[in-house]
Amino acid sequence: MYCEEYEKNLIEEMMQKRLMNGSVVLMEDTPKKNRIEKELASWQSVFYDGDPLTDFEVDVQRMYLGQKLYKHSKYEKRKSMRFKVRWTISDLNRYQD
Repeated sequence: MYCEEYEKNLIEEMMQKRLMNGSVVLMEDTPKKNRIEKELASWQSVFYDGDPLTDFEVDVQRMYLGQKLYKHSKYEKRKSMRFKVRWTISDLNRYQD
């Protein structure tokens, strides 16, 4: 609830400050417009992607994703029908002796 409300307010604030529909800024207001757009872009990236990661955090994330991919590929191989043996009742009776 709070996140949706915050996102709605953020988008509303952004749209109030951003020029739309082909409007053109006055020449003397261009630096202010550029500053506002740069600030909006940084806040939008923080809101949707989170704070930028440090080099250490990037390495940890990369190792975690690598391990997760390895685990998933092992799972897929284990669940594959190619590696499963289907035993019928006659096979079980034949090999029980």
